[in-house]
Amino acid sequence: MTLDRCFVLITGVLAVSGCVASDATTHEPEQVAAQATLQPLDDPDPATVCAGDPRVVAGVVAADTCIGANLFFRGTFGGNGRTCATCHRVDNNLTIDPTFIATLPPTDPLFVAEFDTDLKDLEKPTQMHRFGLILENVDGFDPDPRTRFVLRSVPHTLSLATSVTRPPDGVTPPVDRTGWSGDGAPGPGALRDFMTGAIRQHYTKTLARVAGTDFVLASNTQLDQIDHFMRRIGRNNELTLTSVTMNDPGAELGRGKFLAVGCDVCHHNAGANANFGGGGNRNFNTGVESSRNPALAAFPHDGGFGIIGPTSGVFGDGTFNVPPLIEAADTGPFFHTATSIVNAAAHNVATATTIEEAIAFYTSPAFLNAPDGFPINLMPTDIDNVGRFLRGVNAAFSAAIAIKRLDAELAIIASFHNTQLAIQRELIRLANVEVGDAIRVLSEVSGLNPLSLAAFRNASTLLDQARTDTVEADRQSHVTSARTLVTNAASAIGTNLTYNIGEGSVMF
Repeated sequence: MTLDRCFVLITGVLAVSGCVASDATTHEPEQVAAQATLQPLDDPDPATVCAGDPRVVAGVVAADTCIGANLFFRGTFGGNGRTCATCHRVDNNLTIDPTFIATLPPTDPLFVAEFDTDLKDLEKPTQMHRFGLILENVDGFDPDPRTRFVLRSVPHTLSLATSVTRPPDGVTPPVDRTGWSGDGAPGPGALRDFMTGAIRQHYTKTLARVAGTDFVLASNTQLDQIDHFMRRIGRNNELTLTSVTMNDPGAELGRGKFLAVGCDVCHHNAGANANFGGGGNRNFNTGVESSRNPALAAFPHDGGFGIIGPTSGVFGDGTFNVPPLIEAADTGPFFHTATSIVNAAAHNVATATTIEEAIAFYTSPAFLNAPDGFPINLMPTDIDNVGRFLRGVNAAFSAAIAIKRLDAELAIIASFHNTQLAIQRELIRLANVEVGDAIRVLSEVSGLNPLSLAAFRNASTLLDQARTDTVEADRQSHVTSARTLVTNAASAIGTNLTYNIGEGSVMF
């Protein structure tokens, strides 16, 4: 399946759209190349906006990163009102899920198929609301986009700089590995190309998808600017798990199991790259599609990578891409579809919604009997301990993003003092969103890092105060104190959990 995209404004802070799939790369590359010269009709001009953006003026974000972020979060490209942020919400870890979807107003562009009769077949609303699944025509729009489609969850777009590397022996195109099946961009298939498919798939005003009428494609310059931004969200480094020590005893046992039973083979250092064959972000057939929720039985099967086939109506070679696990605990969904956990060692459930349930899948017959499956020796306690480990590394990651945003806020206070308060307060709010993620991830299981949890909670209280402070000195003091607490909380989770966070993480 050649096009897997979900990049429409995911950060919810200011946008709302969904972008997860598009037409097959091999169907019309010449047409795509020609259309890419058209200029989008966005207003105001992102370059003008960014010239005066306090983050750019204060030196915490480069102008090109700001421009790319504005195109990502606000660029509608002459379409139906959706943007990348429609599905990739900044205040929901650049993804969406049923819980988050339930909080949105009925006028949100995500629901355009529910209020625009010209787009009533753009999505499957019931499955979107229940499972967070977006309709994608990953194998092209012919003969009918209403019948030739798959339903996929929305992958987060964090830390793409670490997760899109093509394996040395990998098929090309695609040049990069993007989306759930690793082939989420049209044409050459580089990360910069995803927007071309996203606009055609998700931004269109009608299912005719006529460029210049239903949407306007991004220019080559804009594609480069969006790519520049997307490679600067989240972390740009990998951990070294053999040097990490988790302070929670169960989490430390989980780290050992992760390294011992085979998890690290595909998710090296809890990232998205393999530790064999020269590394790179690889595809595997793990049997997930065979274990999707029974409520989806009436919908087409998803063949994964490529357009091989059809075999029994399924396109693709059956493989899906390896996502990073550092980001996993608070960025569910964990699979490309609503996945049932059946006859696993523990955590059997109709749809996996926790990190432990996702881990348990790899002890199920669906994985063991898959073409790339193998026995993974995890007892119920082991599953929970690996979950504690992944929750810990995720909470430390959330803390690093929060600190990046708080540092940006302190730089803006130093430059702008008691002005530009809207952007100051939003930076504080989004930092607190990450602190809240860390609190949730640690508190969902018993006794995990209580000292860290207490520090995160105190930091959250200070950040709530900082958002309402009208006196500059008070706001600066509360932000500084909260930053110290967040730093201490992360340190109490473990050692050598150091993340280098890209400047794009302060954009919204």
